[in-house]
Amino acid sequence: MSAHFKGLRALICLAAAAVLITGVTASVLAESQADDDNRLDEAWKDAIGDQENILTDKQFAMLNNLAFQAAVTKVCEGFDLDQSKFAKAITDATTPLPNPSEEDIKVWETAVIMRLGATYGVLLAEGNTRPEKFCASAKDLKADKDVPNVWQ
Repeated sequence: MSAHFKGLRALICLAAAAVLITGVTASVLAESQADDDNRLDEAWKDAIGDQENILTDKQFAMLNNLAFQAAVTKVCEGFDLDQSKFAKAITDATTPLPNPSEEDIKVWETAVIMRLGATYGVLLAEGNTRPEKFCASAKDLKADKDVPNVWQ
């Protein structure tokens, strides 16, 4: 299998993981309104609301997935990042669009750093607010052999 197809396969697997995380998050959000009050909705809006035009939906999903998995290692017992998997996934998620100008690259790199850092921070805050549910969703993700993760 060529390197291109292996890379494409990895991207598809990461996108699948992001869909699983979205599903887990959606199920948590579907709980009562009181439970939703534990979400940091305004923090999410402030952190990532103005970056929607910079990254593709696939890149947002990949970065969200990576930020979630990194946050899990801080909040939950028994999770450690596999540094080589994480580095490859970051590289895959942060490949810029073709033919950008130097100025576009600077804007894009800043957006990537801000997006990953902001998402990681908000996920840490949410995870520490409700560690049982946060860690349970991480265990579900890790147990799903069809969904790639960057944990050891």
